[in-house]
Amino acid sequence: MKNRFFLWLSLLITLSIVLYSCRNEEMTKDETTPHRNNADFFKHSKTNNTLSRAGVDYISILEAYNDQTGFLAQMPDQRGMPIWEKMQVFDAEGGATGLMIPLSYDNETMSSVLFATLNDRDLVSFVRDYDNALLQRIVYDRNIDKDYRQHMFYTFMYMDYKTFGTQHFTNIPQDLFEGQKEDKEKGRMWLTEFRPPTNITAHTDDQSKITLTVDICTLYFHCKNGKPWKDCDHCGTCVTYSCETIFTGDTGTDFPPANPSSGGGSSGGGGGSVPSTDPGTPNDGCVMQDVFYRLLPSCGGGGTLPDIEDPCEKTNAVLNKPNVQQGITNVKANAKQTLSNPETTGEIGFKEKKDGTVVPADVNGDHEVEFTNVTDGYGGYHNHTASGTHMVSPPDIVDTLFGFAAAQSVADGVGHAYFGMIAAEGCSTCPNGVKYVHYVIRFAGTGTELGGFVYSETKMKQFKYDYRKMVSNLTNTSINGNTYVNIAGELNEKGLEKLFFDTLQNMGLTGKVNLQRVDEENGTVYNIVQDSTGKITAVPCL
Repeated sequence: MKNRFFLWLSLLITLSIVLYSCRNEEMTKDETTPHRNNADFFKHSKTNNTLSRAGVDYISILEAYNDQTGFLAQMPDQRGMPIWEKMQVFDAEGGATGLMIPLSYDNETMSSVLFATLNDRDLVSFVRDYDNALLQRIVYDRNIDKDYRQHMFYTFMYMDYKTFGTQHFTNIPQDLFEGQKEDKEKGRMWLTEFRPPTNITAHTDDQSKITLTVDICTLYFHCKNGKPWKDCDHCGTCVTYSCETIFTGDTGTDFPPANPSSGGGSSGGGGGSVPSTDPGTPNDGCVMQDVFYRLLPSCGGGGTLPDIEDPCEKTNAVLNKPNVQQGITNVKANAKQTLSNPETTGEIGFKEKKDGTVVPADVNGDHEVEFTNVTDGYGGYHNHTASGTHMVSPPDIVDTLFGFAAAQSVADGVGHAYFGMIAAEGCSTCPNGVKYVHYVIRFAGTGTELGGFVYSETKMKQFKYDYRKMVSNLTNTSINGNTYVNIAGELNEKGLEKLFFDTLQNMGLTGKVNLQRVDEENGTVYNIVQDSTGKITAVPCL
């Protein structure tokens, strides 16, 4: 990730050289037309512990830095005042700190976000303000790196949610957040449940300026058939988890100046209309005047999320059923037996029937679980042996999960089906010397799509061969070092989850199957998600 970040950074630095003079000219204009009393900017209660961390008063540090540099007068947003109690603080290993401060002039919308980074001695490394007009120019400029544009837009979404609870966003360019919008034509996206930050990483450039990158995961709603949310069947498969990177710090980048007719940065917004020169640019006519990505309340911007079970709720509900719990206990016991009796102990499993009962799965002559009848079931579980691969296989996905999914009623929906896999590994530091690997998969496509996922016997043999080859490559230390293997040379957690996503890609099923991991120590369910760069993240269910 670090190499990608600095490659991306170097590309943007090149862009900044071309645009530097234009940006400076714009700043000079903004300096002459302030709309707030900067003397009040840093006022805060020094007894409010939420505005500091470990006794460090970040606001006073920024105030002292402004006394030295006068950065307030150079900010494009000359109207907004900081909402200090909504300031987001990110601490990276090594002592660096990132700050994101929302600004507003009406206490209803954000006019800008002020970014700052501090080094391990709490000295300011960087300060910069991005207002809505600048954000708009960035995200609609196809000459700017796509990942950067998406990260910046997501950062504003995150801050708007943390500040005002905003969940519905609009006017998102077509090439950003592909497959995640609930209305592609208008560029609308519905997000909620932003999760706690993870993977907080500090990057330092040659000038000792610090940038922090932070991963934030969220739940988003959309219709798989491309219809607007109001026309959607609101099925469980319309709920998906995704993770994106936000950042605070110096990207080394300046951007095109505002369109003279838009009022520039001092307007605090985008003027209510979106440039239409790019055919990929949406133009939602029901948008706030000064915030191009916010819907008017009358257009659904103040609406509430639908009452719908997300993947976390579905799996937790299954795991809390006494019959299922007993079935899982039996499967775990058999998985443990394969550690000591690998030659004589194979697979067992169970099926959860629609009448609430749990029945044993069928076992073939190779001691492998089969489900000869899935029409009367919601889902099931099975174990993999200690010597096998501790991740669901192509037949587990196609024959079993898709079979259960096809058997669901219209009322339940295909996303109601599930299939679990448990395996046991030797572990000297674990209770009873055993660590359990526990995964659950769910179908994330539509009922119509299931008909296209029927494969010939020859094709399934090829998928199984490819699966074994992937395992061989991932465990080959000459290729990947020890990245994907444990001390025993078998696939570790990272390797197993990469195997899963690589298998989906090979089968043409990317985005069609959700993966969840269950922590056997505390029962926490994690949604395992992969972003567009291939990075895999575990998102804990709240």
